[in-house]
Amino acid sequence: PRLGTRCQEQLPPDSKASNDMTRVTCYTTEGSSDRQVELPEEWFGAEINRNVMYQAVRAQRTNSRSGTASAKTRAEVRGSSAKPWRQKGTGRARVGSLRSPLWEGGGVIHGPRPKRWRERVPHQVRSAAFVSALSERARRGLVRVVELGAFEEPGTARLARAIDRWDAEGKVLLLIREADRNILLSGRNLARVTVKKFSDASAHDVLIHDVVAVEDGAWDTRSSPMKSRAEEGRDDG
Repeated sequence: PRLGTRCQEQLPPDSKASNDMTRVTCYTTEGSSDRQVELPEEWFGAEINRNVMYQAVRAQRTNSRSGTASAKTRAEVRGSSAKPWRQKGTGRARVGSLRSPLWEGGGVIHGPRPKRWRERVPHQVRSAAFVSALSERARRGLVRVVELGAFEEPGTARLARAIDRWDAEGKVLLLIREADRNILLSGRNLARVTVKKFSDASAHDVLIHDVVAVEDGAWDTRSSPMKSRAEEGRDDG
């Protein structure tokens, strides 16, 4: 999938998230409410690092490749191995096999072969990329904090109406606290909506969507990025 259309806009010169994005309206399934929620600075107010976002997205896309592209060589295509005509005396160009890459239906020279695509990125880089992506969306005012309430049964229409009330245009990534089967089923049939646990989301997930809707308190289900940096500093020491 392509990156969200709003992600392709040029970032302002200052890569630090602005303070006026720290408090946002908390939406309900019925629409906006009067309650204001302060976005955690550690998740939505970090410095935007383009380099780590590039590394994380590139690695995830690379690792998702199946690596099954394959073309047959002259040893694998069908066809006789007999020489079509004698070497001299016919006036034609010399040829030794119908399976020659020069002939139609022959083998392919240096064609693709099955391979295993794998690119490893350290956990600290993936975490920093995820925080940078969230901070970029928060800076543009494209983060919504929501209260989903209880879904006793799957309701695609109910979730679709709620998203329309959240002022969320384009592709929407809904990050929830825990895996709720009814919510997952409600969003599964909405083409522009992806539902994921906050703890399972990645920078790539954020960047391919235009708006990020986060269930209130969902960020508490994932280890703090500040904690990871502190542990990294102790290891270096």
